[in-house]
Amino acid sequence: MEEINELKREGLSNQAISQLTGFDRKTIRKYLLKPEGRPVYGPRPVPVSKLEPFKPYLRERLQAGVWNAQVLLRELRQRNYSGGYTILTDWLRPQRESARVVAVRRFETPPPSNRAAAIRR
Repeated sequence: MEEINELKREGLSNQAISQLTGFDRKTIRKYLLKPEGRPVYGPRPVPVSKLEPFKPYLRERLQAGVWNAQVLLRELRQRNYSGGYTILTDWLRPQRESARVVAVRRFETPPPSNRAAAIRR
C-alpha cells in the first residue's frame, strides 16, 4: 500500500495508479483518504472447540475406565453437547495412545558362558 502513496506523490492520477497496480480506482481513493482502513492480514485465531467445556468431565470418565466413544457421546449429549462424534474421537485418539503403557519391560541376560558352567560343577 506504500506503493500507492508513492505513486500519488509522483503525481499520478487514481486511474493511472489503478492501471499500474491492478486495484480498482475506488479502492485507490479509499486507501489514499483513509490509510488506517487498509486490511491487516495475519494468522487467524484458533476457534474454541465445542468439546472444550466438556473436557474435565471426559477426563473424569476416562479415569473411571469409560473409553467407548459412543457411550461418552451419549453422556455428553445429555449434558447439552452440540458437537459431533468426529470431534470427540479426534480428541480421544491421542488420549488412548498416551494411556497405553507397557506394563512390564522385559530384561534378558545372556546365557552363562561354558567357563562359568564348568566352575559351578
